[in-house]
Amino acid sequence: MRPQFVSKKIKSIKFGVMSPKMIKSMAAAKIVTPELYDREGYPVDGGLMDTRLGVIDPGLVCKTDGLKLKDTLGHFGYIELARPVVHIKFVRQILDLLKSSCKSCGRVLIPQENIKRYTASFEKVGHEEGFEARRRKIKEVVDKYKKREKCPHCDTKQEKIKLEKPYNYYEGDTRLSPIEVRARLEKIQDEDLEIFGFAKGFRPEWVVLTILSIPPVTMRPSITLESGERSEDDLTHKLGDIVRINQRLFENINAGAPEVIIEDLWD
Repeated sequence: MRPQFVSKKIKSIKFGVMSPKMIKSMAAAKIVTPELYDREGYPVDGGLMDTRLGVIDPGLVCKTDGLKLKDTLGHFGYIELARPVVHIKFVRQILDLLKSSCKSCGRVLIPQENIKRYTASFEKVGHEEGFEARRRKIKEVVDKYKKREKCPHCDTKQEKIKLEKPYNYYEGDTRLSPIEVRARLEKIQDEDLEIFGFAKGFRPEWVVLTILSIPPVTMRPSITLESGERSEDDLTHKLGDIVRINQRLFENINAGAPEVIIEDLWD
């Protein structure tokens, strides 16, 4: 009899932000409805308890791997967002990127002749003094150049950008929507991202979410109360709110609703 699981040694663990493409590729199901169970009490396909994401009931089998409760680890799903949303964890980093890059060409606001010198300096500090020292050095240089009034590469005049917490960005008196913020971040070149201290392979537009990863059912199991009623995990409730609002936003966009209604749902 062949073993059910193959033992492997972990070589390394890489922490970072996943791309929308990666989130989709590792997902077992797209979540499209806030409904959890049907009238018979079985998980709804396309809902947050979809059995493709794993199972928490002894009588059910995971549709993705064919395993039962004790054997399946569960699988991720995803929600396709109707409009981009700023990741609250990276609000400050996004502000620094917007201030430090050209709104027109996307290049970092550091003269070309200084870029290689600074990059080499950052690498040397990181090698000799460690990661934190490298990060401080990067911040020092970025702070120096992000106040430039013109781009040294295309000569475009730069407007002052500010953050109105929790996640609204303004260029002068004009608010930048998440769509506009994401478009700005897409312009930044890969080689310039190293100057900001980001790892190779990372793209800044990924922190303005278009796809939201959904954790497996096994990570947010429901419990049965003394009354016999099922109580869902807090994370499932919150994800349900997101799916519900996202669904309404899709419906209003497709119906051609006034922009003020769409903006209200989006916020």
